[in-house]
Amino acid sequence: MIISLLLLQNFRNYPYLQLELKPGVSLFLGKNAQGKTNLLEACYYMSTLTSPRAEKESDLALWGASGFSLQGRLEDGSSTTTIRIDVSMTPSLRRRILLNDRPAKRQDLSLSFPCVYFCPDDLYMVKGSSALRRRFMDSLLSREDPVYAKDLSWYHDTVTRRNMALKKAPGDSSWEKTLETLEDLLVDTGSRVLSKRLRLLRSFTEYVKEAYEFISGGECHVSYNSSIGPIDEDLAGIRETFKKTLEKYRTEERLRGMTLVGPHRDDLAIVFRDKTFRYFGSQGQQRSVVLALKMAEARSFEEVFHTKPVLLLDDVLSELDDDKRSRVLSLCSFGYQILLTATDFPKDRGPGFHTFIVKDNNVTPL
Repeated sequence: MIISLLLLQNFRNYPYLQLELKPGVSLFLGKNAQGKTNLLEACYYMSTLTSPRAEKESDLALWGASGFSLQGRLEDGSSTTTIRIDVSMTPSLRRRILLNDRPAKRQDLSLSFPCVYFCPDDLYMVKGSSALRRRFMDSLLSREDPVYAKDLSWYHDTVTRRNMALKKAPGDSSWEKTLETLEDLLVDTGSRVLSKRLRLLRSFTEYVKEAYEFISGGECHVSYNSSIGPIDEDLAGIRETFKKTLEKYRTEERLRGMTLVGPHRDDLAIVFRDKTFRYFGSQGQQRSVVLALKMAEARSFEEVFHTKPVLLLDDVLSELDDDKRSRVLSLCSFGYQILLTATDFPKDRGPGFHTFIVKDNNVTPL
C-alpha cells in the first residue's frame, strides 16, 4: 500500500497543503520547527484518530482555527481508497470520517490505512518503564482487533472501580458484595486481554528475532512476564490462574487499596544472553531493538491486513550508524513506502528517493 495524495487544511502550521507522493522513500528535508513532523503526524492521525505527540485534538488545529480537515488517497494494487476526516472543536469536539465518501467508524481506519510510526523517543520503549511496553502491545492489538480495544477499556475501568472498592471494603459490608462482583469482572476481562496478548506474541516473537538479526546481526528474544504467574493462551487456564493469584494477594490488596496483579502490571521482556536490553544493552543495541519492534509491528500488520503498511520515520536516521541506516532504507526494496523526515541529506539515498524541501509552511519537490 502507498499513500499517493495527502491534503491538509488548517492542520498544525499548514493552512492548506496538497501533496502528491510516490512509491519508495519520500524524504521531507528542512530545518527544525518547519513542519516536517506534522506531515507524518497527519498520516498517523488518519490511520488511528490519535496523535503520537498531542494530548488533545485542539492542539492539532492551526492557531485560531475551529477545526481541521485531512484527506488521503491510498493505492493498493488496482484498488484505490479515499479517506477524509473533518474535525470541529466548536461548540464541542465532533469528527466526521469518510471512506470512499461514505461514513465510516474509527476501527475502519487502520484496516484501510495501516501505518507504523517511529521517532527517537521510542527508545524509551526499551529503556523506560513497563507501562511503555504494555502501551506498545495494546496499541498494536487494538488496531488489529477492535474487540481487544473494548476488552482492554473494560478491564482498566474495572481496575479503577475495584481499587476504589478495596479502599472502602474493610468494615463496610455493602462494598464487600461490590468487590466480589468486580473481581469476577476483572478475571473475565483480564483473561481475554492476556489470551490475546499471548496469541500475538506467538508470531511477534519470531518477527522481532528476525528483524533484530537483519538490523544488527545479533540475537534477541521477546517473552511475556505475567504478574499472575506462568500461563499460556488457554482462556480457561488463564481464568483459573488469575482467580488463584487474586486469592493469594487478597489480604495485601486490601491493606494497600489497589489491584496488585493482572495485565496492567505485566511486562514485555526483551533479552539477549539472558540479560535485558533495558538494563544491560548499549544505546546502539537499544536503538536496534526499537527498530526491530517497529519492523515486527509492520510484519504483524501485513499478516492481519494483507497489505504492507506505510512506514513513518521521524528523524531517526541521524541516530543510526551507516550500516543500520542502509538496512532501514532498504525496506523500500521489500515493497514498503517510507515517509522520512531529516535535517540533512542521508548518505544512502538512492534512485527510489523523492525529496521535498519543507520551509515556511510550504513543501516543495526538489
